[in-house]
Amino acid sequence: MKNNYSSRMGLPDWVRFFMEFIVPDDLSEEVTESFLRHLADLEVLVPVDEDIWQWGVCNSMVDSTSLIAMVQADLELLNDAESGFALSYFIGFKDLNKRSIFNKTDSTDSENINQKSSELVPEGKPASDFSNLQIVKKVGKQLQPFLQMEEAVISRLVAKYVGKQDAQRLFHYMFGKVGSKAEPRVWEQLSRKRHR
Repeated sequence: MKNNYSSRMGLPDWVRFFMEFIVPDDLSEEVTESFLRHLADLEVLVPVDEDIWQWGVCNSMVDSTSLIAMVQADLELLNDAESGFALSYFIGFKDLNKRSIFNKTDSTDSENINQKSSELVPEGKPASDFSNLQIVKKVGKQLQPFLQMEEAVISRLVAKYVGKQDAQRLFHYMFGKVGSKAEPRVWEQLSRKRHR
């Protein structure tokens, strides 16, 4: 154990504590600080003074080993609550089941978008007009489900201590953990004879 920690510390000390014992190794200091603000909104990290934060109702005389065990146990309990939907993405001391950040409404929204996009092509007008406006519209439609999901998650994270920028940092870290990206497809020229 490198440092001696207590249950009352400044935010930089809490960041070091969480990076050493709680969060995954790939979490940056900046995202860890945003995560601590989220814990303050969940009322497990409580501001005592302007610069001092305390873990819950913990006795300030607790030793570092007890503090680690207490924080880990509290986070595991809070992970089961609805308000703790994001915690499993930021817990590195134990492999917890990560809740989906995709809501059921997101899939129905994307189905509605796909349905609307097929209705937008009027009869008798060629669909192969590659003007800049059409390309921008197409990319916008493809990004729409992601943007809706981002807005839904960020709106759940923004609160008293977590601002929009903190919520965006948390969301992007969570989104990076959702799954691997699809492999890029190899471009191949289609035969023009096929379209005659």
